[in-house]
Amino acid sequence: MDLSSRLRAIVRGGSSSRDPGSRELTYEPDAGVYHAAVDVDRMGEILGGRPCRTRHGACLVIDRRYESDRWHGDIRIGECELSQCDGLQVLDPSLTALRAQDVQDVEADAPRTLFIDLETTGLSGGAGTVAFLVGCGYFDLGAFQIRQFLLTSFAAERALLAAVSEFFHGARLIVSYNGKTFDVPVMETRWAFHRMEMTLDDVLHFDMLHPARRLWRPRATRVDAMDEGGCRLSTLERTLLDFRRNGDVSAFEIPTRFFKFLRSGDPRPLEPVLEHNRLDLVSLAAVTARAVRLTREGAPACRDGAEALALGRVYDRAGALDRAKSCYVRASASTGVDVRAEALYRLGIQFRRERRFTDAAAIWRDLFHLAGTRAAHASPAMETLRQFAAEALAIHHEHRERNFTTARELAQFALDELTDIESQRADDMRHRLARLDRKIARRGATLFADEQFF
Repeated sequence: MDLSSRLRAIVRGGSSSRDPGSRELTYEPDAGVYHAAVDVDRMGEILGGRPCRTRHGACLVIDRRYESDRWHGDIRIGECELSQCDGLQVLDPSLTALRAQDVQDVEADAPRTLFIDLETTGLSGGAGTVAFLVGCGYFDLGAFQIRQFLLTSFAAERALLAAVSEFFHGARLIVSYNGKTFDVPVMETRWAFHRMEMTLDDVLHFDMLHPARRLWRPRATRVDAMDEGGCRLSTLERTLLDFRRNGDVSAFEIPTRFFKFLRSGDPRPLEPVLEHNRLDLVSLAAVTARAVRLTREGAPACRDGAEALALGRVYDRAGALDRAKSCYVRASASTGVDVRAEALYRLGIQFRRERRFTDAAAIWRDLFHLAGTRAAHASPAMETLRQFAAEALAIHHEHRERNFTTARELAQFALDELTDIESQRADDMRHRLARLDRKIARRGATLFADEQFF
């Protein structure tokens, strides 16, 4: 097991090899350079927060409220609230247990849906990564309320974890951006390290990063050429929300500012970090709302053919085939050759599933001609789609139209376009050609016999 799994087993009493006489796991902070005394009350005055005292000590809590009529780019805060769960289930089909009451905060003692984002001491991994800022956002009467838990010293980590655990109590759904890979594992590791209860074990988790990649990755990558992975939250702010940050602190600088605070005791370098975290939370809520609105409204809500094509793939993955088809129809009218070609391909697949073979053949013809145009000729993807269309048409003419000559011409074209690497497909195509030659020969022999008879 990895470190996180071993620590989790120890906390739950699942480790049978633990020595009963072993010492209790403890965490002692560095007594060297990080030993400056911290006045939590003074920190609260400077950063606009208040001390949160637990039985393990105190951390700092900062609250900020974004009213419903406030704009974040081109979207109002009040429009970002999640009131339905069907859109989330389309974006992430694994959320089958999600119910409408799980995303609503009406008459709840604690917010049911929490947006979370961490700022950490770095990416060292394992027990070396400490979350010094835990940002949480939730909707309250249409406004977006943000609560941030700030670590005042390494010695106060248990206090921060206890305060966060109490705040998470009662939550039914958490929304994050790359939280399944990073944020939640970091929190679980810290809770396990300090032998504290795993608060998020039974909470449903929606990670917006993965739907964002499916919907907007090509668009985000074009805008930010330096972002190889695409779909950074700051990139989506610009492309989807038309929101631009002014004077924002860079991500790689954030741990340095925290360590500077620990050495000096001066919390002012953390003010930009707090604002950065708040903007991340608001943008996460806005981007999630944009994705959910797309899934609810379908193709009419898409801004262009590329977005319609991406939404169609999301519907396809969720099993909403009719809604996917409407998106492919919208994308098939796109001016972009790549988008139009893939939309035609997926639309033809849909018609074939529905046994609408004549309609599917019409789509394959459009795809075959489109992929052969000068604008598409240099694209390897287009060559592959044209081969596929030729094979599909060959099958249609052989088995549906019984036009063996046309089927043979198409099969021969597909064979000529295949590479040596695709030897299995080439063998299959040669087998098809041989079968077609036999059928053509038999038909010719039959016609000859009929002519002799008459």
